[in-house]
Amino acid sequence: MLPKKHLIAENYCNFRFPIQGVPADVDLVNFHYAYPEAVSLNYGIGKALGYDETGFLGQADDVYRRQAWNFMLSGGSVFDGLDYSFSVGHEDGSDTAPNGPGGGSPALRRQLHTLAAFLQKLPLAEMTPDGNTAKHVDGAYARVLSKPGSEYAIYLDGNGPAQLTLHLPPGTYSGEWTNTLSGQSQPIPPFAHQGGEKSLTTPKFENGIALRIKR
Repeated sequence: MLPKKHLIAENYCNFRFPIQGVPADVDLVNFHYAYPEAVSLNYGIGKALGYDETGFLGQADDVYRRQAWNFMLSGGSVFDGLDYSFSVGHEDGSDTAPNGPGGGSPALRRQLHTLAAFLQKLPLAEMTPDGNTAKHVDGAYARVLSKPGSEYAIYLDGNGPAQLTLHLPPGTYSGEWTNTLSGQSQPIPPFAHQGGEKSLTTPKFENGIALRIKR
């Protein structure tokens, strides 16, 4: 036995697939160019699931930022991407010329920092993917992690403003919207709820917005 334990990762396939036969010693299962379904199909195996390697969808930051939020708020454990702004002569990550089949930029790294900061505020070890709380959202896809009855993290992938209908237990709630592009936060007015459906109107947003609410 080695004196220190090492995390063992296995790259499974591209996109998504229902995993079979993962060795017991593997801690992390990676997918390249992963869809959120890579998580939903495999969450029950009890392994960390990683989005390992982005690319081949152009240079725009939006697509890779949206991929990260969709994957992580579906219950993924890791997101890492190919960043073509690091190149010979631009070891500081400042090369924004189109020089490969993917994206990457100082701006994208700041946007991914917003995602990391959002996640770090959550009790992630106590949260699981939640397909019941977001009943409907106009014109967007909803990804939800929750500690039921206590804390909810929601990512809406689309454009708004939009009407979001939640199903929440009774209680008093507070929270904030996070602009996934700028990183700016906007608190929601605290509200008392008797249980059942609750409708919230989002701020204006483009290509995604996040919501964190606590009871």
